[in-house]
Amino acid sequence: SKYRKELLNDTYKHIAEQYEMKGNLKKAEHYYVEAKMWTSAMSMYRQLEQWEDAKRVAKMHGGKQAFEKVVLAQAHATFKEHGAEAGAQLLAKHGLIEIAIDYAVEHSNFQHAFELANLSAKHKLPDIHLKKALALEDDEQFKLAEEEFIQAKKPKEAIDMYVHQRDWVSAMRVAEAYEPQSVNDVMVHHAKDLVDQNNMQAAENLFIQAGKPELAVKAYSSKRNVPEAVRVCKKHCPHMLGDVVDSYGEGGGAPGAPQSLDEILDAAKIYEETGNYSRAIDTYLSVTETASADPDRLEEVWENSVRLSMKHAQERYNETVSIVAKRLKLIQRYEAAAELYESIDAAREAVNCYIAGEVWDKARMLAQQMAPDMVRLVEDRYKSELVNKGDGDELIRRTGDVDSALDMYARNGDWTKCLSLAEKQSPKMLPHYLVQYCKILANKGENLEACQMLVRYGPPPEPSNFQLYKVIHTDLLAGTDVSGPSLVREMLLRVMTPPGALGAPPTPAALAEDRRPQAEFLKALMAAHYQSLRQRLRERNVAPELVAKMSVSLCRYCAEFPVDLAFYDAGIDCKNAGMINMSFFFLNRFLDIADAIDDPENAAIDNTDFMDTDIPSPYDLDLPEQNHISSDKVEEIRDWVLGWSMDQSVQQKMDSRQCDKCGAHIYGGAVVCVRCGTTSDPCAVTGFPVVKKNRVQCTVCHVAANRDEWNWYIQNFKECPWCSSPQNPNY
Repeated sequence: SKYRKELLNDTYKHIAEQYEMKGNLKKAEHYYVEAKMWTSAMSMYRQLEQWEDAKRVAKMHGGKQAFEKVVLAQAHATFKEHGAEAGAQLLAKHGLIEIAIDYAVEHSNFQHAFELANLSAKHKLPDIHLKKALALEDDEQFKLAEEEFIQAKKPKEAIDMYVHQRDWVSAMRVAEAYEPQSVNDVMVHHAKDLVDQNNMQAAENLFIQAGKPELAVKAYSSKRNVPEAVRVCKKHCPHMLGDVVDSYGEGGGAPGAPQSLDEILDAAKIYEETGNYSRAIDTYLSVTETASADPDRLEEVWENSVRLSMKHAQERYNETVSIVAKRLKLIQRYEAAAELYESIDAAREAVNCYIAGEVWDKARMLAQQMAPDMVRLVEDRYKSELVNKGDGDELIRRTGDVDSALDMYARNGDWTKCLSLAEKQSPKMLPHYLVQYCKILANKGENLEACQMLVRYGPPPEPSNFQLYKVIHTDLLAGTDVSGPSLVREMLLRVMTPPGALGAPPTPAALAEDRRPQAEFLKALMAAHYQSLRQRLRERNVAPELVAKMSVSLCRYCAEFPVDLAFYDAGIDCKNAGMINMSFFFLNRFLDIADAIDDPENAAIDNTDFMDTDIPSPYDLDLPEQNHISSDKVEEIRDWVLGWSMDQSVQQKMDSRQCDKCGAHIYGGAVVCVRCGTTSDPCAVTGFPVVKKNRVQCTVCHVAANRDEWNWYIQNFKECPWCSSPQNPNY
């Protein structure tokens, strides 16, 4: 210490460590102290659990704080060896009561803590109760915890505990008994819990009881139940009403969420109820036509804006009406739009809306009163609408425009109504529409129906229609429908009857003298006449000889229907009548024609046998593109003809007669003598020439017939075969 004082403490420390290693603790303590390292001496004793020496050194050199620290360390060591109570007793023994109590509490030894506090630190009792209460709460022993909170003078903590547990009854009980100022808080917490459960009415009642109606308003607003929020506002906190309405009208509620129609209407009603009429009008008008699929509801919404503007914001009335009227047109509520336009004297717009809505009476009346220049427009649009709807009866009743009705029916293809109307109210137009319809039918191949229409209404006689008639009769005379020939006969007879002719139809002889263009149909008329008569006999299965004569006569008119059918029917019917020679004659010609149809390039028909007849040469006719008789039937007929050709009793020749004028023997079915050219009337029954000695006439139309054939027909059908007038046999 005399020469190197700065090394003195290190020297003492080294000496102390040497003595400590040798176990001479007192010497070690002395030198640690000399080295100003008394804490090392204290630590040495603590490590060796020589607590008294440690406490002595600490107290002597470190004071009270160091001493208490050593005592606390000793208490921890005691706790590990003998338990918490022994540790606390040690602390108390040294006068460290509060530390002992805290120590006991820290180690949940509440009984010992209470004992220590009761003896020496009663001011610590509330704190001990509080700590015990918190421990009991953590252990979910809530009733015991409540008791401790109360003894700790902490009822608020007990209330908070029960609130946290949503035990509202217990929370209220504690509040009412120990913390009256917290009663309202409990109610508020309970109410918020009810809001979370959507029990809004109960929540509202509690908010009101707690004196917090503004919280009820906020709760309803959070649920977007604005009507209820407004109700509470009006009753309990009117100062909040404006904020609620404005917030909702601006889309309050779920942030960013679009408002539904009901929500918009609720907001509008609130503005209306609170007197903010302009804002209410705007809100109603904010509803667009896409907001609902129900036009009735949209109309009701928009009419609210009109009602409000009329009563409370008249300066906005015209503007509002214009907007609403346009909206109503978008949803096709034209009449309502028109009425609104009328209310602002927008007559032209109103008329157009009435037209669009087909409210014709109102459109007509308003136009007459307020917009005379639109009267014609209304009538034209009305007429067009009736035409588009096909309501011809109403069109005529309202406008008397028969021509438009006829055009409408024709365009719509309603030909029955068209022709019926033309017949009744526009006879001059009937031929036009009749021909138009029949051409449509003919183009579709429905010639039978076309012929029926012409017979029903009368075929127009103009030559421009002749091609149509030719198409019809050509098809029906070649067809299989048995009603066709009689309809063709009636149609052509009407075409050929001179205009203004009264009474019975002209006879074939009279028609033969006709030089008008209609004369081209005479042969087709005669073919139709004999085909229809033949069908009547066939249906009754009578008079095969008359049927055969009719078929033979029809060969004279074979240019008007398929030639192969003409000769086939003549041959078959003659065979059925036992007229084998005539059958052989016609069926042989039929086979020539059938072969020519099958092989037109090599056709070679010998017409020598028919040179002295009035039957057209096959070379003057257009042969059908295909046979009308099946190939099997043709081969069967070929066998017949072959058999007859080898039968000496059968001759291929025609029946003949003597000409009444020149006496020449000519073909029995010819009405024109090939020798002198004399023309005989065709018998109205069979088509064979009328012989003078057998000539009889109808008493009405004067058509000629052979007596025997006439009498048979009259006996069976009681009427003239030409004019259908009742007749008697002529003997």
